[in-house]
Amino acid sequence: MIQPPANGMWPSPFNPASDTWGASERTIRIADCTLRDGEQQAGVVMDRDAKLEIAGMLDELGVYDIEAGTVASSEEDRAAISAIVNAGFKAKTSVLCRGLTKDIDLAHELGAWGVRLSFPISEVERTYKLKGISNADYLEKALGLTRYAKDKGLAVIFSPYDTTRADPAFLEELVGALSESGTVDRLRIVDTTGCALPEAITDIVTRIRKAGPDLPLEIHCHNDFGLACANTLAGVRAGADYVSSTINGLGERCGNAATEDVVMALEVLEGYRTGLKLDMLRAISRRVSELSGIPVPVNKAVVGDNAFRHEAGMVVAGVLKEPFTAEAYKPEIVGQTREILLGKKSGLVSVAHKLEVLGMQLPEDKHQALLDEVKVIATQKHRAVTNNELKDLLAQFGAVAAE
Repeated sequence: MIQPPANGMWPSPFNPASDTWGASERTIRIADCTLRDGEQQAGVVMDRDAKLEIAGMLDELGVYDIEAGTVASSEEDRAAISAIVNAGFKAKTSVLCRGLTKDIDLAHELGAWGVRLSFPISEVERTYKLKGISNADYLEKALGLTRYAKDKGLAVIFSPYDTTRADPAFLEELVGALSESGTVDRLRIVDTTGCALPEAITDIVTRIRKAGPDLPLEIHCHNDFGLACANTLAGVRAGADYVSSTINGLGERCGNAATEDVVMALEVLEGYRTGLKLDMLRAISRRVSELSGIPVPVNKAVVGDNAFRHEAGMVVAGVLKEPFTAEAYKPEIVGQTREILLGKKSGLVSVAHKLEVLGMQLPEDKHQALLDEVKVIATQKHRAVTNNELKDLLAQFGAVAAE
């Protein structure tokens, strides 16, 4: 008889790494940017106290690097960055800087560990944001900025954003120059408009690794086509050891790759380790939702309320015998719990389960009538029946407390 895996995870055997799952010595580091790109989501405002609280949870979660904000944004943001820098967290604290030395100076004054030099590389971005500077001028500027930051004692993450729409030959030339200069600690590949396919991400990362084989890579993907998590995984598989993501996928427009999605895909599907306290994912998701004002969809992967809820009779029948019939990992791994709902799609097995959970007894010959009434109520209310509503029904049907 087949035995459930002891680690609480049951991924597909068709996954590429299934035969060597968990054997890789790679640790994928999370560079969470909830406090920077997450706040850039339209309508989101987080003050100093909110950012400091989230940073504390991210540190406890175990992220490697907290992107704490943009130094040029406001005094409030700089106060938040300063508070995070001085909080004594284990996580590194980096900040976003434009391609200006004065931003680097601000980062240094605030005591940040590192700077993320945001300098657009695609033709469309350079035309409308950098006055159409030439390739030669771009290279000169990039090398100068990274040298300036490095001389300040800062870790340098160079972010040639809109990477996925860059000219491939020029991108390779840039990477080669930065790698040779020794002024960059990490290169961030950015799918700024979420317009790349996973295959394109693989191609880009492969090209960059050839052009600068010793340059550590980070992948930062937007979700405009719902591909942010898939693209991030493609980037990791091709050689990126750092993931730039946000809690709940907060971010510009359609958001970024969600930290919780990427981490669980890496841990469960790829067999990599992230070093995160996975059982905190649900709690930090809820708190970020509260502080950002952006609700988490009930069917959100990993952290949504419905992630481990089951209603359909055939599904529940399997889940109650073996949860892995409908789940790829145990809910407690991410701080969730399993729940069986009674509703329009339920079967008799769900009725028996609910009676047991509520500690009630009802003659078996009344179960079908109870289920029929549940289906009527669920249809009228367009939702599942709550436990309180079920208790009222059970009283009407003469149910008694179990001995």
